[in-house]
Amino acid sequence: MKIRLMAGLGAHALGCLLFIVLSWLGFFLYTQLFGSLGSRGVAGGLGLLLVFYVYVGTNLLLALLPPGRVKPLLCGLLGAAVLAYLLPQHPLRAIYFSVLAGALSWLAVLASAHLTAHLTDRLRG
Repeated sequence: MKIRLMAGLGAHALGCLLFIVLSWLGFFLYTQLFGSLGSRGVAGGLGLLLVFYVYVGTNLLLALLPPGRVKPLLCGLLGAAVLAYLLPQHPLRAIYFSVLAGALSWLAVLASAHLTAHLTDRLRG
């Protein structure tokens, strides 16, 4: 159980770091292609900070949950919630961040399961 928790926390922490890097990269590429960011409605920076906090909280929950059917549903729910929050005012950001949040969370779940199986096999044999 300790191996699963440590592997989960490590994989999801790496996912959170990748979220920051890929967010920055997305903004950089957007400004290079289309110019400066426009802000309408909800302030873009504060909205994305909330998205990041929800992403971190969801990944902490995913790291602590045991393996099962809840994890894919929670990843999908995270993507749908980000999409619903950003879509009315920021359609491009909504698509980018919903796919980014859902996909990185799911990749962290898969990496955690793979790392747990690998470490368990190494400790047994």
